[in-house]
Amino acid sequence: MAEKFDLHALRKHLTQRLALGLVDMACHMPTLAISRPVTAMGLRFPSPLGIAAGFDHSGRLGRRVAALGFGFNEIGSLTFDQVASLAPAHHGDARLGINLTLDASQSTAEACSMLSNGWPHADYLVLNLIGPASAPLLQQDARLRQLLTALRQQQQHLNQAGNRRVPLVAKLRCLPAQIPFSLAGLLLELGFDGLLVAHDPGPPATRQRYHDWQDQRQQAQACEQIEHLHSFCGGGLTLMSVGGIQSAADLQGRLNAGAQLVQVHAALLHQGPWLARRLLRAPWK
Repeated sequence: MAEKFDLHALRKHLTQRLALGLVDMACHMPTLAISRPVTAMGLRFPSPLGIAAGFDHSGRLGRRVAALGFGFNEIGSLTFDQVASLAPAHHGDARLGINLTLDASQSTAEACSMLSNGWPHADYLVLNLIGPASAPLLQQDARLRQLLTALRQQQQHLNQAGNRRVPLVAKLRCLPAQIPFSLAGLLLELGFDGLLVAHDPGPPATRQRYHDWQDQRQQAQACEQIEHLHSFCGGGLTLMSVGGIQSAADLQGRLNAGAQLVQVHAALLHQGPWLARRLLRAPWK
């Protein structure tokens, strides 16, 4: 079993590297980018479609993905040490998000320092609450509230001192019958800018799961979850949606449901670097 797992991990790693390399090469090709500008969280995005964390983990592509039609690129999820060693990404028009790993073993001071290190590089920051490192926090209500409060206050301080506004977003898992209303309410109370809704149950990201998302009933479930959160938040949070987007119809469905920004990952691995063009060329409804 161990050998089989290693082969699967190696195949996944090679597929990821190949896909990243192809997107990198495509960014250098002379093309006419498709622009579908949107404004969310006080920022202008070249399009509502972006790349999810995990694809460009260390920021190799940076903001250059705007050349392919992507409005933003979220790098990470990054640990404390990885954030501290980030290099600036100056070139390109796409917005850059930095996904920060919230580790339950970190102190509040360490988490605030990680946010401070990421702030100068980011157009928006995401606190990742769906990874295994953060799982214990979801069982510790008082600790989670204290940590999110401190991070929100640190963001406000940095924005005021730096004379620019970097929005703060939290990434939460959202599954059928498990819509995170309570945590969304906490984000609203603390004044967060956005909620990144992850509709997928998490790794391993198998080919079968990719095909499962082609079932329109599953797409409809994700749209229903966004609709419920949109109604609950009342415009107080910008909603971002990730998980299962493969077609223009999928993208349009999430936008119609109330998401303002939508991310792709697996579809970029399977369909190649021209994905954004195909999804954005469809007429808006």
